[in-house]
Amino acid sequence: MRALIGGKGPDWVREDIAPPEQLGALRIRVMAAGVNRADLYALEGTYTANSQGDGPFTAGMEVAGVVENGSLLSPDLPAGTPVMGITVGAFADTAICDPRLVVPIPHGLDFTEAASLPVGLITEHDALVTQAGFTAGDSVLIVGATSSIGLIGVQMAKALGASTVIATTTTDAKRQALVDAGADVTVNTRTEDLAEVVLAATDGAGATITLDHVGGSLFAALPAATAIGGTIVSIGRLASTGTELDLDTVAFRRQRLLGTTFSIRTRAELAAVVGALTAHVLPAVESRAISPRLDRVFDADDALAAAQHLRSGQGVGKVVLDFSAAHTTPDPAPDPVATIFGGIAQIGYVVRDVEASMRGFLATGVGPWFYLKGVRPQNFTYRGERSDMAMDVAIANSGGVQIELICPVGDAPSMYRDFLAAGNEGVQHLAYWTEDYQGLYDRALAAGFTVGQEGQIGGADGRFAYFETEHHPGTVVEISDVGGTKKFVFDLVRLAADNWDGSNPIQEIDANLVGGDPAALAEIMAALG
Repeated sequence: MRALIGGKGPDWVREDIAPPEQLGALRIRVMAAGVNRADLYALEGTYTANSQGDGPFTAGMEVAGVVENGSLLSPDLPAGTPVMGITVGAFADTAICDPRLVVPIPHGLDFTEAASLPVGLITEHDALVTQAGFTAGDSVLIVGATSSIGLIGVQMAKALGASTVIATTTTDAKRQALVDAGADVTVNTRTEDLAEVVLAATDGAGATITLDHVGGSLFAALPAATAIGGTIVSIGRLASTGTELDLDTVAFRRQRLLGTTFSIRTRAELAAVVGALTAHVLPAVESRAISPRLDRVFDADDALAAAQHLRSGQGVGKVVLDFSAAHTTPDPAPDPVATIFGGIAQIGYVVRDVEASMRGFLATGVGPWFYLKGVRPQNFTYRGERSDMAMDVAIANSGGVQIELICPVGDAPSMYRDFLAAGNEGVQHLAYWTEDYQGLYDRALAAGFTVGQEGQIGGADGRFAYFETEHHPGTVVEISDVGGTKKFVFDLVRLAADNWDGSNPIQEIDANLVGGDPAALAEIMAALG
């Protein structure tokens, strides 16, 4: 696969390397990757992520793509899921990601848009909400707001209910981008006094929270622009890491000064930061209250031009690398069987002698048995054709699992008859019960399953279907609606097993009961009191 390698000179070097592997990680087909200032600092050797090893490294930290291989740690992100997040080694055709550090791409975003968001979302939400303690109604000053991260900060503050958002730039040409992002007030810090403008916009109070992405000499003006009891969060140091600060102003205004970075945080700490987006930020992205601010998209083979463009400082918004051209095969898809049916509720045996089978199970402690003779399902079809199939059935529970014994009666076609005719006897199907029968039925058909037989026991809310899944004896899948009288009988069978003292091991009951006959149901309910 293609990869952009850092640590071998002043620029990334394209190399063909083996796809990465890591136990427990998601493997992502990279469709797009965001370019960040930190990627340039990593080239210079002034930024090293905590999870990055020594020596040459696959560059990139912000990714959007499709899960190729899922992880046992994230069953909610199966193969085929479009995701975005942070990782090490995003500038490659394939990346591995800690499943805690990615989220599903909100509906409506393409991959280049999605790749522009993760770093900005986690940076600004962590600084604004987690660190500074933002609540709706606070006023927010964002310094260095025309950066891709700053533009997200402007939108986020508005989306979360800031009373006033003030955003800074160093050129009038970029003011409109701040207004478009939702800024109530814009400040050109090269031509205007920052504190003066902020105080005027906040009735003399100053900003409740200040997020600074610039550092350097401008940082000295922030305490005067921030409210009494307010909070200043140092996020970036684009201008420089050094500054002069009037500590009297900080002290007299009783302000909190916080610093933040992600480079030294552990995976667990980063996971908490990503997880915090779920409640409010991702819904705001889906509604477009927070939207991508793309500056330019470069093909991955033009990565050096992308780096030069970012260094120039001329852009407004995010620079993204497009890796999609490398992926010409269909997107990976999850195994259609995985988790679709839920948990096994019943093990079904097809036998030649139901009574002998019941006695065999009684010898192992399974009972009591409820025996129904001549059960005829309604609307029964076998491979799409009507069939007058009848069967003798016995059911009992072993804990939470029901055991079913079936013997077809007569010569009417059915999958039970096929099973015996093939010389088999024993487990024929595994049954899954559902209260959303139609939904599960439709999902199974969409996943490629074919119905072998189906019908109803107990009316419209007692449907069942058997799929053509017998890869070897005992692997037929049945889905069954557990409603109406069928549910009543199944609940009774389990209750009887839970309280069984060994007496009355076999009880023959009226087949009309599970057929939905009101008189039979009334009779058994009266007998039970």
